[in-house]
Amino acid sequence: MLAAQGAPPQSANQPSSSDQSVAAAARDAKAQKTSRAKKVFTDEDMEVMAGPLPRLNMEGADNSGEVIDAILRYRATHTPEETEKTVHAWFDRYDGMLRAAIQQNANIMSVRNANTFNAYDLCQENQDPQECRRRETTDFQWGRSDSTVMVKNSQLQSRLTQLLMEVRTGLMPKNIHYDWFKIRNPTGGDI
Repeated sequence: MLAAQGAPPQSANQPSSSDQSVAAAARDAKAQKTSRAKKVFTDEDMEVMAGPLPRLNMEGADNSGEVIDAILRYRATHTPEETEKTVHAWFDRYDGMLRAAIQQNANIMSVRNANTFNAYDLCQENQDPQECRRRETTDFQWGRSDSTVMVKNSQLQSRLTQLLMEVRTGLMPKNIHYDWFKIRNPTGGDI
């Protein structure tokens, strides 16, 4: 049909002009390819990018003193507003972790309690001892898994509470007080 319109027929072995332009573009892109990255990012690099204040050690030695020192160094070269903004961003990270751990434990307890009552009611209605034992076994297995998560969350809550209190207490003699620097309590309210 193309030949009838005046265009020469293409051979199956002959590349089309669009194929040639794609190949040319690929060659050009390969020729212009930039060199590989010269730096491999390590955990230390990521730590520096996380902000001017060090992260809290969730395991091992208490590094709240390092955080306090970093806040004081930052305050020496920045405005009070910049310092507060930086400390607030640092605090929000740990407050979020604390909030998530508290919420997850509350959710687990809520589901566990509902399952316990529902399983009891179903066994009373069903009167099938084998089904009740299967349910109890399943609930026990889930309970062990839930308990492991809850213990980890409780340990995280304890560690974060301790470290945040150390930082807040260490800043007070330096006349650094922030109304928003309140530490969540799993039973409700703030410390």
